[in-house]
Amino acid sequence: MLRLLYFFEKNKTGIVFVLLELIALFFVIRTHSYHYSKYLDSANAISGTILEKSHAVTSYFHLKKENKDLMEENTMLRNQIQKRKPGNETQAILQDSLQKFVFSNAQVISNPYHLRNNILTINKGSDDGIKPDMGVITHKGVVGITLNVSRHFATVLSILHSQAKINVKIKNKAFFGSLVWNGKDYRKAAIVDLPIQANVQVGDTIVTGGKSLFFPKGIPIGTIGNFKRNDKAYTDVVVDLSIDFSALENVYIIHNTLYAEQKQLENLSTTDE
Repeated sequence: MLRLLYFFEKNKTGIVFVLLELIALFFVIRTHSYHYSKYLDSANAISGTILEKSHAVTSYFHLKKENKDLMEENTMLRNQIQKRKPGNETQAILQDSLQKFVFSNAQVISNPYHLRNNILTINKGSDDGIKPDMGVITHKGVVGITLNVSRHFATVLSILHSQAKINVKIKNKAFFGSLVWNGKDYRKAAIVDLPIQANVQVGDTIVTGGKSLFFPKGIPIGTIGNFKRNDKAYTDVVVDLSIDFSALENVYIIHNTLYAEQKQLENLSTTDE
């Protein structure tokens, strides 16, 4: 202890100088937007790299489950290919040429699913064509929407977040509602604004409604676990989510190729009102 005090006493001038330099640097960064933006880029790159390294270790233990999921997805894709009738090649080509949504893949390297407001991190960024406001899914269901993007990484606003609100519908029915999360159980969510005419049943499949800029119609969400209703509307419609957020690894990023056009038109319409 005496040696430590002696060290500080002997080098107090240098220590004070370093502290003052750090304080000055802090204020320069905070008061100059260019320096601050460069600092954020560096911080995101460093934290993203650390998360990616730790993810490489932990993901090893999920390989068996991931291989099983990939096999299931391959089976599903093969079934879809077999369902394409030989006489519909022209129609398939026309549909592909007008494709609105384009998919790319990424890995989740940070997933604090136990928090009240969950923000994921994926290992793809602007260099890979990722932008804010892109849908993120797995072959089992919806994960969330991209939020902030750096060159090599992006954060994702999970559906397990208090600000998340996803347009959903009951499969094979024309009734829509909004998926929200109460912050309690990562395996469950709730539907609000669902009309009484929907006549829901336990076990009904919930999918994306197709009324958002982020997701095509029909992406799985989950199934109805239980519900209550009054004379005017449904209340407490609980959805058992199809995704296990505690074992999230590989995801798909959805690029809406018509996003800018639709968004500009909707903003113009809102301004006119």
